[in-house]
Amino acid sequence: MNLGFTGQALITEQVIVDAATLARIQDFFADCSAVLGHLETSILPDGPVYPMKDRTCHFAEAGHLSALKALGLSHLNLAGNHAFDLGPDGIVATLKGLAVHDLFGIGGGIDRHSACAPAIVTTPTHRLALWGRDAGPQPDVVYASDERPPLKARPGIAGLRIDRELQVDPAGARELNRISLETGHSQWSQLRAEIGYDPDPTNRRFYGTPFSVGDQCQDRYRVNATDWSELDHHLHHTDADYHAIHLHQHHWGYDWKTSPQWISDLGKSLIDMGMSIVAVTGNPRVHPIYRYRDGLILTGLGGLIFHTKREAKYDDLVWSGQLVRITVSGQLIQSINRLPIQVGGPLGSERTLKAGEVQTLSFEDLPSLE
Repeated sequence: MNLGFTGQALITEQVIVDAATLARIQDFFADCSAVLGHLETSILPDGPVYPMKDRTCHFAEAGHLSALKALGLSHLNLAGNHAFDLGPDGIVATLKGLAVHDLFGIGGGIDRHSACAPAIVTTPTHRLALWGRDAGPQPDVVYASDERPPLKARPGIAGLRIDRELQVDPAGARELNRISLETGHSQWSQLRAEIGYDPDPTNRRFYGTPFSVGDQCQDRYRVNATDWSELDHHLHHTDADYHAIHLHQHHWGYDWKTSPQWISDLGKSLIDMGMSIVAVTGNPRVHPIYRYRDGLILTGLGGLIFHTKREAKYDDLVWSGQLVRITVSGQLIQSINRLPIQVGGPLGSERTLKAGEVQTLSFEDLPSLE
């Protein structure tokens, strides 16, 4: 079985691909049972729609999805920070637009049940489950909900949310607590907690920012316990013998040229849960591929299409992406083929989608996280 993975496709207009590049990418993915990428846009509904953002609101016409189908993609993770740019109507329109082009969306749906469900792909040797999740940070409203009469279900995305926490040293904690007391914030939090509006203030929070006390000051990232338990439950009750997840995240960290440590740690935990392949997008740069136990962690696939209006504000690293083809025999990964690409930019840009030379690696060639 061969599986393909691409980075994120931020599409707002027609995608132009020259014939030679199109043929090379089609050939690269030709024998794949599924090719999974991330769609970083929302499809316009037929009628007027309310935007959910005033800036960086990304949308496209359904016809623009045809390029992704032509490139060989079969499945798209919808769970990301632009899926809800046009609200519930945009989610529904995106699902319809994908279906028109024989593409399957995961990580998004008309309700929580469908958004959280995997796509099932049956091959001669495997029954494969493809999962899509968003790691945030995003407001709760973007995540799909089920019907609670008289309330209707809310279309949205599926989350595997990562909660960011500030760790401070004891001196820092004393200073934050002093400020909270002097300004009345501690008393204010207590009153709101007593009526059930805010979390228990005994869980340390400074003006809405949770913090803990440790030996040093640092960022800490924790997976949302509810999302984790739900994914674990669904995975172990899904009739499949092989699992892969495409995860989008916007916790980029202070150094955008490296993949944050929490991504590797989360990838290892997901493989321990039962995933075989963990593919990550978000920071629009290429980051390493690691092996862990019998699985793979693709810590940063980079981009595929990047229709940005702010091209001059980004460095050249955002214009590098990678396509990955993974060969699986039984439950073991045999080889990894990597095709470096130059990410396709907007019309009128000198950035056009181009493919480099295929690099073939064995599983043992990859750096290990064990």
